[in-house]
Amino acid sequence: GKEKEDLKLNMSRVPEELREEVQTDLEELRKCYDAKCYRSCIIICGRLLEIALHRKYYETTNIDILEKHPDIGLGNLIAKLIEKEVRLDPGLTQQIHLINNMRISSVHKKKQIFLPSKAQANASILFTLDTLEKLF
Repeated sequence: GKEKEDLKLNMSRVPEELREEVQTDLEELRKCYDAKCYRSCIIICGRLLEIALHRKYYETTNIDILEKHPDIGLGNLIAKLIEKEVRLDPGLTQQIHLINNMRISSVHKKKQIFLPSKAQANASILFTLDTLEKLF
């Protein structure tokens, strides 16, 4: 069906050192989506964005930020990239923040359980793939 098409990413643009990790995440993302585990989808989307943003930071600065700040969040990573004058399209930044906020709600215990809908999971996946295409 149509859902299979949605998980297409041009792997040739993904840096070789990251391909296996990205591919593994994409396969798991598909399984979670097919199994209607939408919170898990959002969490994996967050992971993929983290991989891509760390890589972007590394390519820009030659510094592996994870060595100094192993638990840097996506928001801080975006801020650091902007500090280094990496131009991130405002729409891209908004997409990342949106997924990151859903990811935080999915990971951390809150008073109200966050259960993303199929549409939210689908949108997150499309945003994530779009973001990866633009970052790589």
